[in-house]
Amino acid sequence: MNTDLARLIEALRRTLNDAVAPELSSDFARGQLAAVHDILGKLAGMTVWDPGALQAQARALIDGNQRFAERAARAGVALPAGDDATDLDAAQARTRALTDWLDEQGPSLSPELAAELDAILRQALREQLRVERQRIPLTDFSAMTAAAPKD
Repeated sequence: MNTDLARLIEALRRTLNDAVAPELSSDFARGQLAAVHDILGKLAGMTVWDPGALQAQARALIDGNQRFAERAARAGVALPAGDDATDLDAAQARTRALTDWLDEQGPSLSPELAAELDAILRQALREQLRVERQRIPLTDFSAMTAAAPKD
């Protein structure tokens, strides 16, 4: 992702800390500010480009696409030609092509084979999503949604 976004978020956090925090007089307002700081900090971490995560996502799809091709080959089914994917964009493109092929060819395949191929694609997509979700930190919004104390 764009590192400029991370710098913008950090500037927002500094402004909140330097200009807003000294003006807060209630515990509730300070709690709200702490929750905003927490959320902004987590967002900043999510905007940093992580080549390892992208490679892991690509690997999940590449491996799934390979399992798909191997299963189709064992069944004697020819797949559309495709380049060997080496990055996430190419792996996603190949996964889309295999999904489209399965949607088109599914009725002509045995129900068992179609179900197996579909399961292979779903598993590959799940594995890719699992890698992506690991980068999303949990955020506790309870401090922001708590009612303000009544005077």
